Amino acid sequence: MWATRNSTLGGSAAVAQPMGPRYDAYAKRLDTPMAVMAMVFLVVWSSRIIFTESLPSQVKATMLSVQGIIWLVFLADIIIRTVISEKSWKFLWTHPLDVVAVIIPAARPLKVLSAFTQGAAFASAKGRLKTMQAVVLSVVLLLWIGSVAVLSAERNVTESAINTFGDALWWAFVTVTTVGYGDFSPVSVEGRIVAVLMMLVGIALIGVVTASVAAWFVQLTSGSDDEAGEAREVGRHEELQDQVAALEAKIDALLENQRRER
Repeated sequence: MWATRNSTLGGSAAVAQPMGPRYDAYAKRLDTPMAVMAMVFLVVWSSRIIFTESLPSQVKATMLSVQGIIWLVFLADIIIRTVISEKSWKFLWTHPLDVVAVIIPAARPLKVLSAFTQGAAFASAKGRLKTMQAVVLSVVLLLWIGSVAVLSAERNVTESAINTFGDALWWAFVTVTTVGYGDFSPVSVEGRIVAVLMMLVGIALIGVVTASVAAWFVQLTSGSDDEAGEAREVGRHEELQDQVAALEAKIDALLENQRRER
């Protein structure tokens, strides 16, 4: 049966796009290794930027080589997926995170966001739990990626106040939560692009959390109503049983009286 795990980001409930048995077999075999490679890329990329002043040049060159190799693997991966998919080039349109992962390999772990687009994401307790887990992981990854990205863009800018990873992490927190204290703000074009992306994703994540909490309250309310309705039905059933028993007793009494009169 064709897998329907992947879905389009966007809309309240995306429709899964089956890509064919060849694609499913390929994805089942390589999704986990590719996720591991993405985490390796994320660690190497982050370490190279955060500790750039203390790393030897040879180590930094090795890190860049590792990043380049992983990027080439991701590029080959999306080409293969596009070729073997029965939807052909439609694959690129319906799997935007795979495309983003080629451009920005560090963002590949954010594929957990696909859990938000499943039509049944909030329909069950299990679906809501999975969604909330994806939210938490997405927030952590977003803070991590955003902090490192803005630090890379702002560290060498004279007018910027974001010069350390601590500053970048604080900025990422207030940006994702849309608080925006203004004590730290990017001044470079690259930094502002990172800021816009983080604000947009932050708003989306807040919306998901709100929807999940609302669905939880609806379930609690409907659950209480169902229990109350069930209790009423049980009461009516018992009342009817009592009435039937009383009628049977009256009928038995009438029959007994008739027998005596005879």
